[in-house]
Amino acid sequence: MRILLITDLYPLFDDEKGIPLTIKAFAEGFVERGHLVEVFRPNLIPNVLIRKRKLYKNGCKENNGIRVYNKNFLTPFRKHSVLRAYKKYFKGETFDVIIAHMPSGIMCADIISKEYNIPFLAAVHSSDITVLKSFKYALFKKRMVEAYKNASCILPRSFWLKEKIKKAIPDIKQPVEIIYSGVPLEITEENEKTERTFNSKKAKIICASSLIERKNIKNLILAYKKLKKKHPKVTLEIIGEGPLREKLEILNIKNKLDVKFLGQLSKEDVFKKMKEADIFILPSKNETFGMVYMEALSFGMAVCCTKNSGIDGIIEDTKNGYLLKPNKKGIYETLNKILSIKPKQFLEVSKNALTTAKMFSYENSIKNYLEKIELFRL
Repeated sequence: MRILLITDLYPLFDDEKGIPLTIKAFAEGFVERGHLVEVFRPNLIPNVLIRKRKLYKNGCKENNGIRVYNKNFLTPFRKHSVLRAYKKYFKGETFDVIIAHMPSGIMCADIISKEYNIPFLAAVHSSDITVLKSFKYALFKKRMVEAYKNASCILPRSFWLKEKIKKAIPDIKQPVEIIYSGVPLEITEENEKTERTFNSKKAKIICASSLIERKNIKNLILAYKKLKKKHPKVTLEIIGEGPLREKLEILNIKNKLDVKFLGQLSKEDVFKKMKEADIFILPSKNETFGMVYMEALSFGMAVCCTKNSGIDGIIEDTKNGYLLKPNKKGIYETLNKILSIKPKQFLEVSKNALTTAKMFSYENSIKNYLEKIELFRL
């Protein structure tokens, strides 16, 4: 199968700042299973600058054997400019299906799909919901709704997003199927061999996140302040960088807390921290899916996620993880609940987390995604 992937969320380089590697992992999984994948990366220049990403030149880069065609657009994806770029980069090539991620990818895919009669499937991220609901994106809303209605299938990235897209476009007739992400099975199986223990009095809490408003780290620190009064030997480490780091460090000092800010770590070092810690928490607001939650599950941690966001639907409260309200009180109550349970109950949650990680492994996520493509591209 020849697949054209259209998205601005695909890295030209693995260390490109601001670009997660989830979509890239899907593409490489498709290639590993014998499919051809090429990537069209349409960047709206004002959006790149607002997000403080690096603006790369137009042209083709190869990333781990996959050709990525970068194209910068000054204005929002007009038909003639999109088709001109497509003809320049993909002249003479044929594709069986187009997969589109993110609003820019979906709008461009709709144009190309109509012109060349190529079926396309539209993935849903939290950014898409923002465009559909926010007044400041009213210019794009009509185009996005039309594109979704022209897609062969709509692919939300989580159970939460499935409900959101149905509410945002109540008259949608296209099938809506979930595509989730996963961690390689070997990581989970390796962690199953490690015998976990749990000492609630000295529990280690970690968070791994970009330090931006949506990740809600401020409320986590304020909840930790209250938690320390009851559990003085519990610790909190925060992995990640972002524009709010300085303010969060000042908040930590002002409240005389011992939160450790570790900055950006390599994947290997993040995994090392997960192996050592007991609880993972990321109380984001409007999280698409969050691969880091799946990684934490694969280490048998007690994983805390916001209700009706992220991997709610994969996490079942108190069974394989914990769901929380993203305010100070909700975060404190959830952490305190975990620190109040007996070791036997904690280890049962840990065991269930590992089982869940195996069910939603990377291998199974690729299989699930390809099944959706095969079924709905015709």
